[in-house]
Amino acid sequence: MKLGIVADEIDRDIRTAVKIGGTLGLRRYEIRNLPSGRVPLCDPAELREVEEVMRQAEAGITAISPGLFKLTETARDFRIQMADLYPRAAELAHRWGLPGLIVFGFHKPGATEANAAAIDGTNPPREVIDCLAEAAERAGRDSLFLMLEPEPICWAENARSTAALIRRIGSPYLKINYDPGNDAWLLNRDPIGDLDAAAPFIANVHIKDLRPLTQGAGHPEWVPAGEGMIDYRSHFERLRASGFDGSYSLEPHLDGKPETIRRCKEAVERAWLAGGSSHSGTV
Repeated sequence: MKLGIVADEIDRDIRTAVKIGGTLGLRRYEIRNLPSGRVPLCDPAELREVEEVMRQAEAGITAISPGLFKLTETARDFRIQMADLYPRAAELAHRWGLPGLIVFGFHKPGATEANAAAIDGTNPPREVIDCLAEAAERAGRDSLFLMLEPEPICWAENARSTAALIRRIGSPYLKINYDPGNDAWLLNRDPIGDLDAAAPFIANVHIKDLRPLTQGAGHPEWVPAGEGMIDYRSHFERLRASGFDGSYSLEPHLDGKPETIRRCKEAVERAWLAGGSSHSGTV
């Protein structure tokens, strides 16, 4: 299992994050937020520090998430991001030897964490389809692909709707950053039934879990894998059966303390090994 972590889930300071991660046996990191901001819109010195820390720790960068299209609603917003944020993110992906970017599927107008499930994301406007198709074409020209992360507030709101969106656009440069925790947040259930629809497109996986939404979606209670509503053993079994061999990244949404990260890592390892009786390989 290629297990890593979103670095700022430990600490925005990359040196601190990698030091703590290293003591727990983690050597793979997604880069999202640094002290001065979200990549690539941060202090260039921090980007150089990421490179130096990774070199010293003999660690690797598995992905970057620049936040593209998460709050984008209109074609005008899209043009601004494609003129400024996208080129800088693409340049950083090339600099760090990454195959693509984690992005989002445009914001559903009026959607918040609390009400996102009440705003149907199954029929995105034509403008959203056209913009994502254009972004995918641009990524293809840049020898990159875009990994859409399902997010309740976005038109690409869960794995099933994201897969349908990709099929509708028909671009080989669109893939999925699969996050069953985000799906469960929207659906208030284990989304295992939606995995098969998404499986052909999955290029990266985020791991977090949450308890049933007894206080509503605006108050999610995040927990380590296996302590909430998601059966990660079954998810890992199906991902392996589908042929997925990419990166898994912890994204706990907890306190970042070493003991918390250890608890999350060990929970994932248990689920992985519990479902491994018919599969070869180790964590």
